[in-house]
Amino acid sequence: MPDPLRVLLTGASGYVGSRLAAELATSTDVTVRALVRKPVGYVQADSQLVVDLLGDPAEVVDACRGIDTVIHLAGHNEIVSAAEPERALLETITASNRVGEAAAAAGVGRLIYVSTVHTYGARIVPGAVLREDDATQPRAIYAIARLTSEHLLASVASGPEVVIFRLTNSVGAPAHPDVNRWTLVANDLCRQAATTGTMKLLSSGVQWRDFIPLADVCRILAATLAPGSLAPGTYNLAAGQPHTVRQLAGMVQDAFEAEGEPRPELEAPPAPADAPGPYHVSTARLETEGFRAEVSLAGALTETVKFCLAHRDRL
Repeated sequence: MPDPLRVLLTGASGYVGSRLAAELATSTDVTVRALVRKPVGYVQADSQLVVDLLGDPAEVVDACRGIDTVIHLAGHNEIVSAAEPERALLETITASNRVGEAAAAAGVGRLIYVSTVHTYGARIVPGAVLREDDATQPRAIYAIARLTSEHLLASVASGPEVVIFRLTNSVGAPAHPDVNRWTLVANDLCRQAATTGTMKLLSSGVQWRDFIPLADVCRILAATLAPGSLAPGTYNLAAGQPHTVRQLAGMVQDAFEAEGEPRPELEAPPAPADAPGPYHVSTARLETEGFRAEVSLAGALTETVKFCLAHRDRL
């Protein structure tokens, strides 16, 4: 029987990271070393290592020793990036550079980086089809930091094979109520409805998004850990099907009713007469490699609704 694949997971306490750690904990073929800034009780891993990616670079190299694959998820989200742009830019890029250099120095075989679809930036317009070979035109600090990280990691000479996923909008229950990503629109709507019985949108909700179930994100990441399991390169990680935020809200209402709860009331500004058309995120490259989203958006929302109902006293 082959030895388990040894994985280092940065950003292990985050929304995607903690769900991915839970996914990998069910496998006997993988051992996970979770890299955290402070000990976190809800992260399921074979070991936790407290390391500051912005601290001593030698500690990051040591964290990578004996590791087959690094999954790099750490970095500031869009909320911090908007509020503290200089800090987010500097720290996200520095952390990615440290991880890339450390992985190369420690002889890691594969490095997976989860970037964002927002690297396409100004190209995200009605009617567009976003493909990996399209020019990137980021317009927000969050996306600029992620794109710069892509280039830094891909430029590591004689280092690991690098796989980059440009993630769209994940939908699904967090691993624990303390995972603070309630600013994500699906999570926010579900929490609002569970705690107040109503949902409020600050916009009319006509903007389009590609919502991919978090379960699919974690499944695909888990399936591409081993060197050779997916060709190095850049891949859109998306469902490939656009929905408006208003449609998403309607699906949340349906999910609450299906759970025997009153249908939450939706409050939102009226939709404009000239609402924009959708854009599409191409999933063809990843599908050619045998990977695609399989969980329905309705199923991901039901999962989130059930979580919010079960933990509403803590939200």
